[in-house]
Amino acid sequence: MTQGVANSSHTPCGGHDSDRRIFALSDPHLSISGKKPMHVFGPAWDNHAERLKTAWTETVRDGDIVLVPGDISWAMRLADAVTDLEWLAALPGDKVLLRGNHDYWWQSLKKMEALAIPTLHFIQNNHIVLGDVAIGGSRMWDFPGIFWRFVSNRDNPDVAPEKRDLVKAAREEDPDKIRARELERLRLSLSGLPKDAGYFRIAMLHYPPISEDGQPTVITSLIDEFDIDLCVFGHVHALLPGNPPGADIVIGKTRYVLAASDYLGHAPLRVR
Repeated sequence: MTQGVANSSHTPCGGHDSDRRIFALSDPHLSISGKKPMHVFGPAWDNHAERLKTAWTETVRDGDIVLVPGDISWAMRLADAVTDLEWLAALPGDKVLLRGNHDYWWQSLKKMEALAIPTLHFIQNNHIVLGDVAIGGSRMWDFPGIFWRFVSNRDNPDVAPEKRDLVKAAREEDPDKIRARELERLRLSLSGLPKDAGYFRIAMLHYPPISEDGQPTVITSLIDEFDIDLCVFGHVHALLPGNPPGADIVIGKTRYVLAASDYLGHAPLRVR
């Protein structure tokens, strides 16, 4: 079981912020230092950071919110991730970040917030409120029955041995225990969202809460309990041609949107 929701960040709500737009882009897999180039995963990733920066600066403006649900940096240590985080922070808008399965550099919320990097906000067993937008979330995990078809990529040959060890350890952990833990973390985070009318409520997940066919799951059932308007997720890469229903679908009240960077052509997607 996780600890309760803590360290929430609040900006007083003064009605609907009509000028504040919301965008989403997950899985940027940044390596500004060039140590982990993404082109090894195919032409869709050629010069992707430069393409992302161009599209972002042409689309997002200061005051907007950009949701970044995981796989942010290839760095192994927090000190090495700072270059990527500062590069991201320099782009327009307030960025709300969630940990992905490859974000091994991500430490405690206290240490993340101690970086004090302007325009970056972190979700980890807490929630964020920016104007009329309330955001919670959790990384989640692979769940039975949640399936997406994608083109197989070869392993990155530059993955450090210590990262392989971390991946191996994660795979050896009881997956049912991880799933139960992530569901509880999501419940705790979403339970802290303000319940007043007038807030736009968002759930950020790294792993997909639905299959590509868009059918409800145990995760969507939990999200239904909290009057969530939007759920954004990533993790799913190199999809086969076509737009699967689960990539942008409404279940109950909630719109579910896949925001993986390569799926979006490395351009932030406006979601409100």
